[in-house]
Amino acid sequence: MSEWFKDWFDSDEYLDVYSHRNKTDAENLLVLITKNFDFKNGTKVLDAACGNGRFSNLFEKTGFDVTSFDLSMQLLKIAHKKSTEENLNVKYFRSDIRNVPLKGSFDLVLNMFTSFGYFTSDNENFSFIRLAHKLLNEKGFFIFDYLNKDYVINNLIPKSYKTIGDKKIIEERRINQNRVEKKIIIESSNERKIFQESVLMYSKDEIIDGFNSCGFKVNKIFGDYLGSNFNSLTSERLLIFFAK
Repeated sequence: MSEWFKDWFDSDEYLDVYSHRNKTDAENLLVLITKNFDFKNGTKVLDAACGNGRFSNLFEKTGFDVTSFDLSMQLLKIAHKKSTEENLNVKYFRSDIRNVPLKGSFDLVLNMFTSFGYFTSDNENFSFIRLAHKLLNEKGFFIFDYLNKDYVINNLIPKSYKTIGDKKIIEERRINQNRVEKKIIIESSNERKIFQESVLMYSKDEIIDGFNSCGFKVNKIFGDYLGSNFNSLTSERLLIFFAK
């Protein structure tokens, strides 16, 4: 399988396709965290696969001490620019999630919006989880946000269309050998670009077993950022708070 994420996440079109993602998700998650944990000002957070910094910058603004990484230089530049404009001090750096050059101790690790399952093997997919267990302090937590496999299988939309500016975006989806795959076709007046997404689908129990094998224990499970109970049939997301 090609490493589709390298080209796609660094493209100019990625944020066009996911323009519906906004700060509301991050704000809701922050409220959910503060309801469930008593983190103090200066709590050290690692945002793994941080994208354009939606979560990182908000958490830093709220008083957390945030370190963040992503593979995409394009997204990191956007994240850093926003951080600078808001006089924040998020420590951004570029890294592949399979080989993160970090030492130290964190209180909280975030892995948001299905930044997991990109690779072909369990060993690769869970490699960062094993590292995160070492990076967290003894009372640390890992917040894991992932797709809900059952919901995806039962509600997959094979094809959808939308227009953003002068661009027509066609998204074709299928399930192939336990992976949810998407073909993104972006057409404008003078060019046509094609990108791919492919994510290995793990069930809730498989995720929990994988985290348990890395030393984590389940603390809480939710079905969305608002803290709704998880339902395998109706919840779009699988949000798990793991304790070290």
